[in-house]
Amino acid sequence: MEIKCHQCQSKINVPDEKIPVGKVSSLRCPKCNAKITIDLRPKKSQSEQEPEQEQSENEAVFSGLAAQNEEHKDGVEEEAYETSERPFDFLEEEGKTALLCENDPDRSKQIKEILNIMEYHITEPNGVRDALRKMRYHLYDLVLLNEGFDDSDPESNGILIYLERMPMEVRRDIFVALISDRFPTMDYMTAFLKSVNITINPKDMGSLDQILTRGMNERDLFYDVYKESLKKYGKI
Repeated sequence: MEIKCHQCQSKINVPDEKIPVGKVSSLRCPKCNAKITIDLRPKKSQSEQEPEQEQSENEAVFSGLAAQNEEHKDGVEEEAYETSERPFDFLEEEGKTALLCENDPDRSKQIKEILNIMEYHITEPNGVRDALRKMRYHLYDLVLLNEGFDDSDPESNGILIYLERMPMEVRRDIFVALISDRFPTMDYMTAFLKSVNITINPKDMGSLDQILTRGMNERDLFYDVYKESLKKYGKI
């Protein structure tokens, strides 16, 4: 199936077997990071059709592709992305995603058990390069990163550097938890200096669900105030 990004008009060639049939799924455009929604649910019969003005967001987006394509600026030829070489994972719309970067197999198992209970879809990269490649094409809800992952220097971890350089409008949607035995859990000053949302000491891993829940609630409360301020001044 060939899909076009409604924002930058890039073509994405996706093998049919990679797209869940009968569900609404989504992916991020590899070029501009815009969210693309794909609806492969069974078509309703004529009697079940909703009014045209109430068509789904996916239908509305794709119905406008042709017109937007005509306005594609500078006449630049669209670039095609072959997903056979790209790490796309299609998820149901309500699914939460987590990137787990942890070397210790026992600790990784413990973390996965907790994340499964919290209903996260978990991705485990093979190393820093694989993690960066996956993050290039996915916007994860949660990143759990051991600062020494893949024998990284804790002071120059490639994943942390990548996250620090992300545009803030993208970065604020990712909750980053740094696992380190050098710092106490919920060390706010270290979290600020490392540009992460929270620090977690491995000794407290048994309370991971409570730590993450508290950290995310604090993050959401902060951004609720921030977003209200933007609305007040007409920025959003």
